[in-house]
Amino acid sequence: MSRPQRARSVLSPFVAVVVALAAILGATGPGAGHGEAQAAQEPAGRVSGLVRSGTAGGPAVDALPVQLIVLDEAAVIESLRTTTTGGRFAFEVVPDIARSYVVRVVYEGVQYLGAPVLLSAELPTAEVAITVYETTRERPALSIDRTAVTVLSLDRTNAQLTLLREDQVRNPGDRVYLGASEGGGESGGVGATLRIPLPDRTVEADGLGGEGEFRLEGGTLVTTAQLRPGVTSVVSRYVVGYDRARDAYTLRVTAPVATGEMEIAVPTRFVDDLEPLAGSAVTGRRDLEGERVEVVAREGAAGPGDSVSVVLAGLAGGNAPNPLTGTGGAVLAVVLALAIISGGAALLWRAGPRGGGA
Repeated sequence: MSRPQRARSVLSPFVAVVVALAAILGATGPGAGHGEAQAAQEPAGRVSGLVRSGTAGGPAVDALPVQLIVLDEAAVIESLRTTTTGGRFAFEVVPDIARSYVVRVVYEGVQYLGAPVLLSAELPTAEVAITVYETTRERPALSIDRTAVTVLSLDRTNAQLTLLREDQVRNPGDRVYLGASEGGGESGGVGATLRIPLPDRTVEADGLGGEGEFRLEGGTLVTTAQLRPGVTSVVSRYVVGYDRARDAYTLRVTAPVATGEMEIAVPTRFVDDLEPLAGSAVTGRRDLEGERVEVVAREGAAGPGDSVSVVLAGLAGGNAPNPLTGTGGAVLAVVLALAIISGGAALLWRAGPRGGGA
């Protein structure tokens, strides 16, 4: 590796939003005062619901703190709190179609958000159901439904490519996997849930979204992302260097666990030619927000260590040093939007005060 690897914080794309919403979990100052002013009005609305366990044989969810976050278009209006009785909860509120109402609970250290609801004078009530799960440190039989890597940008000045990877990780159990302890202590990899092999010549690697951290360790990007029952999207970003003299880069995407589908998407204007390696094949072209993209996929499912590989040849074409403002910006914007949808909400809630619970 020609340049040292380094892991970086990925909060910067979301800083403005995080700062605006970080007050949600600590809204006991200005928000609480505003709530007292609202109390003078007679509430005519109600947000109620049920918190239930999705783990077989799990205990009844009772006396659990529940938070209702009330937002308008620009700020947190109120943060109301109660506890469950027999698993049920209720908040009396003033219905306002210009506001959103979000129920939040923390169970076994894992945060759960109900879908935002809207209330109005005509529809003043809403019912919210939240399913929580027990947690485990025992590794389940993880698999990945689909791995997709997109080449986001080409920086010819520095001979680098930026890649975005999404792994749809399936947890077949009915408990949230928090990661196995490996020898104890930070150096022991406590809490690691997935180890993603790095592409060749990686310069930087980090993660986007999710309720976990990312770190470089022994040729892999290790994440502590909480893996809930069903599918969790784990999104990571890589900057890789390519051989300027050879004018090519061999992109190899490796499966960390058994994987159903693997593909690489490359904007056609970045390269003169794509050469799939053994076990991989070009599956066609498609448009992504006006960007022509060619897709290379693995032929059949992959086991741990298997890969989809392609040689990106002829990188001396047009350069897009700023993918957010150049013609390649549409691809980046769409893929990042998917990353935010997949894990952004969890990232925002994690930005609140720690140790306070719900």
